[in-house]
Amino acid sequence: MSTIIDENPRGRLLAAAEARFRRFGYKRTTIEDIATEASTGKGSVYLHFESKQDVYMAVVEQSLDRFIDNAEQVVARPGTAPERLRSLVELTAEHYGQDELLHSSLFGETDLVGGDVARMAAERQRQRIRVVLEDMLTVGKSEGSVRADIDPAPTAAVLFELGWAIVRSGLTAADTKQLESWLDILNDVVGLGLLPRA
Repeated sequence: MSTIIDENPRGRLLAAAEARFRRFGYKRTTIEDIATEASTGKGSVYLHFESKQDVYMAVVEQSLDRFIDNAEQVVARPGTAPERLRSLVELTAEHYGQDELLHSSLFGETDLVGGDVARMAAERQRQRIRVVLEDMLTVGKSEGSVRADIDPAPTAAVLFELGWAIVRSGLTAADTKQLESWLDILNDVVGLGLLPRA
């Protein structure tokens, strides 16, 4: 058992839960395991969370916050909409390739998580990433780098699905160069369509 050091009781519980979920997965982690890892009792867990699922979703949200912070920085950098989109897809592939918890939640049915909780976590991730894309498009429209006739919300949804398909393929492909090639195509076919028409 490791000792989790965090003065905030909820933060200590989340750190303990994240350590357990990453090591043993959602299915093999109990509320008692989380309490033991946090050096507290089960009652303390239930003071802050309604269920193990609630704890898991809070851990996913916390991990997702770290990714979203980086994603927002990437799309705020100078550059065209296609360049920002490409950078976001590259960041997503890199982050999800390293963050097994988010990766498992989005893919579902892995040793770490599956079923309804994976679907809930995946949907939360989709929502948050679509907001980043929508904000990027909205800002692009206001600064004139994105076509004025684009509706940001549905465009963000389509961009997410296309980008995620590429990320997913890139994460499962044996050839890592495939991701680069597909990003080039995404930029040429989709990204350029975001630019204002002459």
